[in-house]
Amino acid sequence: MEASMETQNNKVVSIEVRRAKNGDKDAFCNLIRINKMSMYRVAKSILSKEEDVEDAVSEAILKAYKNIKSLKDESLFKTWLIRIVINESNTIYKKRSKEISVENEHFINVQVNDKYKDLTLYNAINSLDEDLRTTTILFYFEDMKYKDIANALGIKEGTVKSRLSRAKEKLYNILREDLHG
Repeated sequence: MEASMETQNNKVVSIEVRRAKNGDKDAFCNLIRINKMSMYRVAKSILSKEEDVEDAVSEAILKAYKNIKSLKDESLFKTWLIRIVINESNTIYKKRSKEISVENEHFINVQVNDKYKDLTLYNAINSLDEDLRTTTILFYFEDMKYKDIANALGIKEGTVKSRLSRAKEKLYNILREDLHG
């Protein structure tokens, strides 16, 4: 039942992508609506300031809109979109890392109102290195397959698996320490 539901959703997304490629703005808006939390979580895994996250997502939406006709395989829309979000987030991160400023806002984690909101888990995931954090979010919270994560991040599937393994080990140690003091 779940597989047929996923197949149905993929068909709907493919149809919307085709419509968007033909200039249908409503179809593009629907695609963004479907993927907005994914885009936010991925940007948030790289950037700490809320305004930077919003900038990265906004820029990614603009680039996706301008370049949607270049997407060859409609079924890879989410992977393609996430790759754009990652690129925009990394661009902003690099620009910000050159700026020297320390504000309290850098130390505040903003909670997302969804299944990623458990504060202990949220803090544990945020303590991971960026590559482990992004891979973990894409796999566990975005339900992306190894192949799709590899494509989105521009790495090999084996690297995705090893990052997830390292992330699980680190999360286990962090959470065990939290529970047992």
